[in-house]
Amino acid sequence: MLYKLSRVKRQFGSRTVLNIPHLELEARKVYALIGANGAGKTTLLNHLAFLDTPTTGNIFFRDENVVYDRSSLTRIRRQVVLVDQTPILFSGTVWSNVEYGLKIRQVPKNERGDRIENALERVGMSAFARSDVHGLSGGEVKRVALARALVLEPDVLLCDEPTANVDQRHQEIILKILQHANRVRYTTIIFSTHYLSQSRRLADRTILLQNGSLSDEMGENSFEATILKKTTTDPVLILNGNCRFQLDGDYETENDHDTIRVHLVPDKIQITTVSGDDRAGCTGTIINISSEGSVVRLTVDMGVNLCVILDNSTYQQKHPLVGQSVKLRFPREAVIISPIRSD
Repeated sequence: MLYKLSRVKRQFGSRTVLNIPHLELEARKVYALIGANGAGKTTLLNHLAFLDTPTTGNIFFRDENVVYDRSSLTRIRRQVVLVDQTPILFSGTVWSNVEYGLKIRQVPKNERGDRIENALERVGMSAFARSDVHGLSGGEVKRVALARALVLEPDVLLCDEPTANVDQRHQEIILKILQHANRVRYTTIIFSTHYLSQSRRLADRTILLQNGSLSDEMGENSFEATILKKTTTDPVLILNGNCRFQLDGDYETENDHDTIRVHLVPDKIQITTVSGDDRAGCTGTIINISSEGSVVRLTVDMGVNLCVILDNSTYQQKHPLVGQSVKLRFPREAVIISPIRSD
């Protein structure tokens, strides 16, 4: 086992920011950490990078109980690299930034060139090798930071919200870099994100955090619900006993009215504005709109509050407004169902 956490807690005074009774992570896998701001994602990543010490509990790395002394930490930290959400580059060129870690680790100069060129090629930044870092965009800075990590050939690459605050093009590039590192180099990838869609695309396992603890919930738009199957029309999703939404397609449940857990994927929900008396179907009212980099987040009151995420181009095209009536549609890929655990 690559990592095992046993009864790990991190406390600041009387406040517990991380509480992981048990967690095991295998080598050569991709893991996604999902949770709201303050859920404990960054704290957990810092512990997995051995940059923070648990208040209580034990972390095992490759079946070895981690001892927090300098010599032990130096040895295991060489196998793990963390890329921060807002990486800081040193003054100078892209090349010198990527070379820095190799110098610190005393890699011979005649070996550095090929490794740097390879790392820059993997992140698509070869043409910027001699460019000054001060002229780079936010997405390019993140790609250089990834090259600076990958050039060290780590066994584990930890990334704190790697696609935050970059445009859609760079989000796609960064996700492909992580995917390549795992599939071709067999690097274990552990990354945090707000987007379940990224987890579904890349991760072998999704780890859900809430208030510093592992959770069975799937984050926002997660509810206990029932699905009413009909023979003549599409099934109906019932939330909170009385909020009814028409679904597209068929869904596997044991019986009609079985209680399930449902997650409505925010960036897969389709939205159209409602005009006049056209209020048939799943209609609601927009109560909040916020911009988050390359996407826009809407909160829609449908009897329950639902989050809908639009990319900027879709938002500009539809131009929804607070107070406006809208209709939501839930295609098959927008609905994830799972049974309720009975302990």
